[in-house]
Amino acid sequence: MPRTYRRKTSWGSTPLEEIERAASEVKGGKSIRSVAKERQIDRSTLRRYIKKRDTQEVKSVGYSGTASAKRVFSEEVEKELSEHIKKLAEQFHGISPKKCRELALELAGRNNIPTPSNWTEKGLAGKEWFKNFLARHHLSCRMPEATSLGRATAFNKTTVGEFFDNLAKVIDR
Repeated sequence: MPRTYRRKTSWGSTPLEEIERAASEVKGGKSIRSVAKERQIDRSTLRRYIKKRDTQEVKSVGYSGTASAKRVFSEEVEKELSEHIKKLAEQFHGISPKKCRELALELAGRNNIPTPSNWTEKGLAGKEWFKNFLARHHLSCRMPEATSLGRATAFNKTTVGEFFDNLAKVIDR
């Protein structure tokens, strides 16, 4: 499967609200076929949605596939992990991709979250999971560059402000 999937059809792209309205019409007594034809919705999609709605809460119209079933972390846990990585970067302590993957496995272990078998064999999260995690949270995790204490402390608001004040004076001359 390619890493960047491009959709080739428009199946399952009917908005959830539109399907909901159609389902309420069907519940009101109209036939699935006539409502689907009126609203230009595939009748199989409508039938599947009504069946799914009767058994559970529906979040999307089309097939959810296996992505949600194979998801390792919940959205909250992933958000927590991404915020932790951002916090480390702000403190001039960026972590390497390998350390980040190890951190993900450690987080799963501490929270008793089941992980794929290859994670435990290798001792770190998978490359594909990591790449997708970075994309989902708009992160960049690279090998950190050493930052001396002097440089980190010198880069503050007053020092930078002084520099730009002096630069403005030089430009005005």
